[in-house]
Amino acid sequence: MTTTASASQLPEAPEELPDPTVRYVPVRRVGAVQVLRLFRQRDGGRCAVLFTSLDGLHALLGAGQAATELTESAVRELTEPLGVHSLVVDPKLAAPPGVPPAPLRRPRFDATPVPERG
Repeated sequence: MTTTASASQLPEAPEELPDPTVRYVPVRRVGAVQVLRLFRQRDGGRCAVLFTSLDGLHALLGAGQAATELTESAVRELTEPLGVHSLVVDPKLAAPPGVPPAPLRRPRFDATPVPERG
Protein backbone atom coordinates (compact mmCIF):
# COMPACT_ATOMS: atom_id res chain seq x y z
CA MET A 1 0.00 0.00 0.00
CA THR A 2 1.39 3.38 -0.98
CA THR A 3 0.31 6.67 0.43
CA THR A 4 0.51 10.02 -1.22
CA ALA A 5 0.75 13.34 0.52
CA SER A 6 -0.98 16.45 -0.65
CA ALA A 7 1.06 19.62 -1.14
CA SER A 8 -0.18 21.01 2.18
CA GLN A 9 1.16 17.94 4.02
CA LEU A 10 4.68 18.08 2.55
CA PRO A 11 7.38 19.57 4.78
CA GLU A 12 8.58 23.02 3.85
CA ALA A 13 11.89 23.27 2.06
CA PRO A 14 14.65 24.28 4.49
CA GLU A 15 16.10 26.85 2.09
CA GLU A 16 14.35 29.55 0.16
CA LEU A 17 14.70 29.50 -3.57
CA PRO A 18 17.33 31.91 -4.88
CA ASP A 19 16.12 35.21 -6.25
CA PRO A 20 15.70 34.63 -9.99
CA THR A 21 15.74 38.36 -10.73
CA VAL A 22 18.22 39.18 -13.44
CA ARG A 23 20.74 41.92 -12.69
CA TYR A 24 23.19 43.71 -14.95
CA VAL A 25 26.84 43.21 -14.06
CA PRO A 26 29.88 44.92 -15.58
CA VAL A 27 32.26 42.69 -17.50
CA ARG A 28 35.41 43.09 -19.52
CA ARG A 29 36.23 41.14 -22.62
CA VAL A 30 39.35 38.98 -22.76
CA GLY A 31 39.45 37.57 -26.27
CA ALA A 32 36.12 35.87 -26.83
CA VAL A 33 35.42 35.53 -23.09
CA GLN A 34 33.57 37.89 -20.76
CA VAL A 35 35.13 38.30 -17.31
CA LEU A 36 33.20 39.71 -14.35
CA ARG A 37 34.69 43.01 -13.14
CA LEU A 38 35.42 43.24 -9.44
CA PHE A 39 35.73 46.48 -7.51
CA ARG A 40 37.13 47.69 -4.19
CA GLN A 41 35.19 49.11 -1.28
CA ARG A 42 36.45 51.97 0.87
CA ASP A 43 38.04 49.53 3.32
CA GLY A 44 39.97 47.90 0.47
CA GLY A 45 37.86 44.74 0.37
CA ARG A 46 36.85 43.38 -3.01
CA CYS A 47 33.20 43.34 -4.09
CA ALA A 48 31.03 42.64 -7.09
CA VAL A 49 28.48 45.20 -8.23
CA LEU A 50 25.03 44.54 -9.66
CA PHE A 51 22.62 46.99 -11.24
CA THR A 52 18.84 46.81 -11.50
CA SER A 53 18.95 48.61 -14.85
CA LEU A 54 21.36 48.83 -17.74
CA ASP A 55 20.87 52.61 -17.75
CA GLY A 56 22.06 52.77 -14.14
CA LEU A 57 25.17 50.76 -14.96
CA HIS A 58 26.02 53.01 -17.90
CA ALA A 59 25.28 56.20 -15.93
CA LEU A 60 27.83 55.23 -13.29
CA LEU A 61 30.49 53.36 -15.28
CA GLY A 62 30.13 54.96 -18.70
CA ALA A 63 28.25 54.13 -21.88
CA GLY A 64 31.15 52.04 -23.16
CA GLN A 65 31.08 49.63 -20.21
CA ALA A 66 30.23 46.11 -21.38
CA ALA A 67 27.63 44.29 -19.30
CA THR A 68 25.91 40.95 -19.08
CA GLU A 69 22.79 39.68 -17.33
CA LEU A 70 23.16 37.33 -14.35
CA THR A 71 21.13 36.45 -11.29
CA GLU A 72 22.45 37.35 -7.85
CA SER A 73 22.99 33.68 -7.05
CA ALA A 74 25.05 33.24 -10.24
CA VAL A 75 27.25 36.21 -9.28
CA ARG A 76 27.76 34.71 -5.81
CA GLU A 77 28.74 31.36 -7.34
CA LEU A 78 31.31 33.11 -9.53
CA THR A 79 32.81 35.32 -6.82
CA GLU A 80 32.83 33.18 -3.67
CA PRO A 81 35.65 30.87 -4.88
CA LEU A 82 37.70 34.06 -5.34
CA GLY A 83 37.11 35.10 -1.73
CA VAL A 84 34.68 37.85 -2.71
CA HIS A 85 31.62 37.69 -0.46
CA SER A 86 30.31 41.24 -0.78
CA LEU A 87 27.77 42.29 -3.41
CA VAL A 88 26.72 45.90 -3.88
CA VAL A 89 23.43 46.55 -5.68
CA ASP A 90 23.09 49.89 -7.49
CA PRO A 91 26.20 51.62 -6.10
CA LYS A 92 26.08 55.41 -6.15
CA LEU A 93 29.79 56.19 -6.47
CA ALA A 94 32.59 54.78 -8.56
CA ALA A 95 35.87 56.55 -7.93
CA PRO A 96 38.64 56.30 -10.51
CA PRO A 97 41.70 54.27 -9.58
CA GLY A 98 44.08 56.13 -7.33
CA VAL A 99 46.97 57.97 -8.90
CA PRO A 100 50.36 56.74 -7.70
CA PRO A 101 52.36 59.38 -5.87
CA ALA A 102 55.05 61.26 -7.76
CA PRO A 103 58.53 59.81 -7.32
CA LEU A 104 60.62 61.42 -4.62
CA ARG A 105 63.19 63.90 -5.86
CA ARG A 106 66.72 63.85 -4.62
CA PRO A 107 67.71 67.08 -2.95
CA ARG A 108 69.93 69.33 -5.01
CA PHE A 109 73.33 70.00 -3.55
CA ASP A 110 75.11 73.18 -4.42
CA ALA A 111 78.53 72.65 -5.96
CA THR A 112 80.06 75.54 -4.00
CA PRO A 113 81.58 74.46 -0.74
CA VAL A 114 80.44 76.11 2.45
CA PRO A 115 83.30 77.96 4.16
CA GLU A 116 84.30 76.53 7.50
CA ARG A 117 84.02 78.68 10.58
CA GLY A 118 87.14 79.15 12.45
